[in-house]
Amino acid sequence: MTLIKSVVAKGFKSFAKRIVLVFGDGYYSVIGPNGSGKSYIVDAITFVLGKSSAKSLRAEKSSNLIFHGGKKGKPAPEAEVSMTFDNSKNTFPLNSKEIKIARTVKQNGNSTYRINDKVVTRQQVIELLYSAKID
Repeated sequence: MTLIKSVVAKGFKSFAKRIVLVFGDGYYSVIGPNGSGKSYIVDAITFVLGKSSAKSLRAEKSSNLIFHGGKKGKPAPEAEVSMTFDNSKNTFPLNSKEIKIARTVKQNGNSTYRINDKVVTRQQVIELLYSAKID
């Protein structure tokens, strides 16, 4: 089983500031009042894993995934989400103890994908995830 070590988001939807979710070996649940961002965590995970349709992330277009500033804040220039996986059991075909997948979307709607900080295509991310049986 593939273990997610952490999810980091900045400028994504309502997450203006950098948030870090750290996971261990157990089971986790996210609780909170309506409107607190629980669903946005799932959206962030779906986003970084390469979901291409903004509508499936509950946004009209990709640039709408970027924090817009709210009532008093400043809009973010981009949205970025990264997810780090444990690769100590060589689940992924890369020679690294951890695999970090990141995605950034700019105001123009263009996305950049990275694997362990190296710029790659969306297809390369999908293929890497598929090799670890993540669909």
